[in-house]
Amino acid sequence: MESTKQGLVDVLSYLDIDSLISLARNVTQGLKKSGNSKEAIENIIKYSPDELSILRRKAVTRDILFNYLEGNNIKVRLPITKNELIDTVADFWNLPRIGGGQNNGTAESSSSRVSVESNQQEGNTINLMAIKFTHWFYSMLNDNECGAEHFFSDAKLRLNMFANNSCDTTEVDNNPKELMGALLKTKLQYNLQFNPNDSSDGIQGRIDPHGLVMVLACGTLHVGDTCAGVFEQVFALARDPFSENNWKIKNTELNLRAKNNVLESPKLCDNELTQSLLMLPSE
Repeated sequence: MESTKQGLVDVLSYLDIDSLISLARNVTQGLKKSGNSKEAIENIIKYSPDELSILRRKAVTRDILFNYLEGNNIKVRLPITKNELIDTVADFWNLPRIGGGQNNGTAESSSSRVSVESNQQEGNTINLMAIKFTHWFYSMLNDNECGAEHFFSDAKLRLNMFANNSCDTTEVDNNPKELMGALLKTKLQYNLQFNPNDSSDGIQGRIDPHGLVMVLACGTLHVGDTCAGVFEQVFALARDPFSENNWKIKNTELNLRAKNNVLESPKLCDNELTQSLLMLPSE
């Protein structure tokens, strides 16, 4: 929609030229050059999978979203998180939010839960659910906002770090706070930013024999403007009857691989962690 595209142009125009060119380079994975602000904005919009994925980029800060909304006379209730601001922009642009709700000018909290709906009447498939969950999770993780409340009390984490022909493994069971702490500690220690591969080669959803929704994701790892490696991650999601039947993470396994030369986006079919799960049904 043209009005939404203009909205994206207006939001991105808040970024300086260096930030725009850096963001365009990340979006296009270095394959498309941007010589000025206009070209950078065009490349960001053209090669991003959807509008909200642009708003979730780290370069599009909470201040930028707030100023954009204020410039359009859209009032929000403070205090407010970046994800709540994204929801408000989505409503302003008449875009479907992950939770599918409307906030009537005030932001309904999306940081307190995994608000992913798999309502077939809205046309959502397991794969679409996986895409929306992936965007939501890594946006939260990149902004250091993801908390223990998004995990079941008996959730499990297996974190594998591969570097210099060795593997360092961290496991956490039955302690969501420690689990989330382990993820954030690793991310902050190495100053990592997660950039999932938004194509069908990089994000897919499956259903395991126990009825859990499996989200398979892979992508590149970045330190500043440098691509430092790749990752692959699997999540098992289930509804929590004690939390308004919202989706929460039952368990997850994450592989981080240090690489100096990443020539193309990683694919699920090339990763041992995710390859076998692709045989599971998606409906």
